[in-house]
Amino acid sequence: MPRRSPVPGLVESLVGGDESRALAIAEESLRRTRSRMAVFADLIQPAQYEIGELWYSGRIGVAVEHRATAIVESIVAALAPTPSSRPVPRGSSCVLAAVGDEQHVLGLRVLQLALEDDGWSVEQLGGRTPVDDLLAFVAQRRTALVGLSASYLPSIRAIRQSVEQVKARRIPVLVGGAAFNRVPGLWRRVGADGHGVDARVSVVLARRLVAR
Repeated sequence: MPRRSPVPGLVESLVGGDESRALAIAEESLRRTRSRMAVFADLIQPAQYEIGELWYSGRIGVAVEHRATAIVESIVAALAPTPSSRPVPRGSSCVLAAVGDEQHVLGLRVLQLALEDDGWSVEQLGGRTPVDDLLAFVAQRRTALVGLSASYLPSIRAIRQSVEQVKARRIPVLVGGAAFNRVPGLWRRVGADGHGVDARVSVVLARRLVAR
């Protein structure tokens, strides 16, 4: 008999503000999969998207949506690391940022932890990073990869500018976030080298991009 997805239970817990139950669901998923990355990709992200749809359709308010996000943030922070048995070479480094007016950084935090489990050294610049500051930061380091996130379309202009200038330094750029997941092919239009639809895909692409 197929195993029932834990996503509906997590969504119910998040909407109801039951942090203890939500954490228990995530920890059980981690125990079963033995992979924090799998929990991020198969449980946390689908639940977050469902919460977003509930808010967008008016079935929950902003306060409930914000509370749900806060619970998810605490769950992400609480899950124990699950280091890869075949990590990337020592010294593999990555810079992550949300540029322009983009302030949503939960996805970046999830990706940071997934990459760290894979052996990467990650520097997280957070949200609303000015493009010039990102470029100056990258110029001062031997960074193998830059990851950029956008949750909504107004952020795309800043991402396009960042991609162009980072790639001019021969550094590959990986993009992700809800804006790219909603609009097929958008990542190509901004000039990125790859689009990570979730943490698992992003980690695989990160390896491929630096190996080219």
